[in-house]
Amino acid sequence: MKIIRVLHRFAKYLLCIFTLLVLGNIPLAQESFSLGSPDGKIHTEITLPHPGTSKNLHWSVKLQDKLLLEKSEINLSAIGHGDLLSSGKWLYSTRRSQDARVPVLFGKSSHANDTFNELRLAFAANETLQVDVVFRCYSDAVALRYEVKSDQDQEKLIISDETTTFRLTGNPTAFVQYLEHHKTSHEHEVDVVPYDAIPSNQLLDTPLTAFWPDKKSVAITEAALSNYAGMALLRSASKDALITKLTPRPDGNKVEATLPLKTPWRVVLIGDQPGDLLESNTLYCLNEPSAVADTSWIKPDKLTFHWWNGDVYDGKPGASPLSFETNKKYIDFCARNGLPIHSITSTESPTTPWYHQTKRGVAPGPDTDITRPRAEFDLPRIMEYARAKGVRLWTWVHQAALHGRVEEAFAAFEEMGWSGMMVDFIDHDDQDHVEYTEEILKAAARHHILIHFHGVWKPTGLERTYPNLMNHEGALNLEYLKWSDRCTPEHNLRMAFTRLIAGPMDYHLGGFRSLPPDQFKPRQIAPHVLGTRGHMLAMYVCFDNPTPMIADYPTAYEGQPGFDFLQTVPTWWDETKVLKTEIGELLVVARRKGQDWYLGGMSGGQPHQINLRLDFLPSGKWNTTLWRDTEDSEKNPNHLVTKTKSLTNTESISIRLAQGGGFVVVLKATD
Repeated sequence: MKIIRVLHRFAKYLLCIFTLLVLGNIPLAQESFSLGSPDGKIHTEITLPHPGTSKNLHWSVKLQDKLLLEKSEINLSAIGHGDLLSSGKWLYSTRRSQDARVPVLFGKSSHANDTFNELRLAFAANETLQVDVVFRCYSDAVALRYEVKSDQDQEKLIISDETTTFRLTGNPTAFVQYLEHHKTSHEHEVDVVPYDAIPSNQLLDTPLTAFWPDKKSVAITEAALSNYAGMALLRSASKDALITKLTPRPDGNKVEATLPLKTPWRVVLIGDQPGDLLESNTLYCLNEPSAVADTSWIKPDKLTFHWWNGDVYDGKPGASPLSFETNKKYIDFCARNGLPIHSITSTESPTTPWYHQTKRGVAPGPDTDITRPRAEFDLPRIMEYARAKGVRLWTWVHQAALHGRVEEAFAAFEEMGWSGMMVDFIDHDDQDHVEYTEEILKAAARHHILIHFHGVWKPTGLERTYPNLMNHEGALNLEYLKWSDRCTPEHNLRMAFTRLIAGPMDYHLGGFRSLPPDQFKPRQIAPHVLGTRGHMLAMYVCFDNPTPMIADYPTAYEGQPGFDFLQTVPTWWDETKVLKTEIGELLVVARRKGQDWYLGGMSGGQPHQINLRLDFLPSGKWNTTLWRDTEDSEKNPNHLVTKTKSLTNTESISIRLAQGGGFVVVLKATD
């Protein structure tokens, strides 16, 4: 009987403890959730805070056994509601998985694997708001976003802050771009520093890339930036984390939304080595499918860009870039060399844009009218001549000239015959400007016009939703060689492992007149470039860019070694493999188009001797054409050697890259 009484008392004690737990008088133990990638290599651990505490939900990420991110916090704040998660009540969790293969119209591959495991954690922020934190784990990334909804119709919400943090472990090498403020063209040099040397309270651009001594790598960025503010990073005052910083609206608030709200995805791309980050299509997958039903009119390809070369045809000042004479020469150059697009741009001084405005320079004035070509610009005659030659015409506009007239302007552009357009000087990624660029994309799609954005933030995969979005600039690129020596081969390699990871990068390609660094001087007319001819060719393979420029003047190309490669190189691909990487120093990429393969290699501050195995090719014989640096390319950077040979996939190619050098290879299967 004594034993029974003891057991009875123990049972009553357990019941009491259980009752206290249910009533919340004793904190529950922290609850954790695990989420793995489809291939089992990436593991994410998400931990809920103790109920009743002010601590935030946090997450950690492992690649196999290596901890990459630890205890990285998550929270979203709204005016009138405070912190939506730290004071919220956890409701439930759900899971789902997807294994899909989605088409990529114009990118690094013909298809992308949209395959992931997903965890949704639902919280009651207060009596009316529910916040879901959604995690997705891909085989090369972890992504998360916030979804806010209300039980009241059309409830308004003002986001005052977002404190998603990324706490990297150890002291990896970081590749960072410092932002002076939120109003920026995102054109900066890349600083290579130990992670613990990144200064606190300094705005940092994304993607921010880091790699550890074992070469495991991450890139922090965002996807599906739509109806929201752009994301930068800020090193915390304690220097132990990178914190999301949203670009504020003019009133200081970050985002004004009508619920339901889905934020952009916060993404950590993950690789066993840096080259894996460049192969990823996950940012594309995280966007919504195409909003454009008929894409048959979307035909990206190479285009001229005479603004870069100083608006000349043969290296010397001539007729106006708006004259029929100048454009006839350029159109003839395109037609006889298989270049489908000629871009008619404007210069900063003294010529005003192609559309009507009295004010000098490119910035709009009070009488700017983008629906009316300038009187001296005989666009109908030029357009008629271009059509007869089978050449499409693009142009340039200042974004401010479109304000309030977007639909009217693009209807006029279609009537004029433009097939593509560079929209420039956006220079801000607050919510208003993000929404404005979407307005432009929608109007351009309705009127069958392709778009480049310049002076703009990095891509976020939005080209999946708007396939007429060809390119973003958002990079310190070869245009800077017109006024500085900052765009060096080393810089090009650093951009490849930062900005390029986010997506297509317009870079003012095609400079065919290089000088050694000790002879280089910037100039506006017929500028020179740094890096060998082989380096310039390689960027057409190594950089994702469906509408790359042929930016030098026509007589700089014709009859020159390597121009035959530019005439035929594709601008989008069916498959991509990164073969060799030394981050910031060497990049070798293989791309497949149909059955043919194209290889490109770039070097930075040091020469390289490499041996490329061809075992990624199918069996059989391959006719191989190689363009590479010569032995004297450091002194004579425009020298180029071309060789042809028949090879099989059991063989290899030995190539020397000069300092600031490069090469390209075309491999075509025989019968």
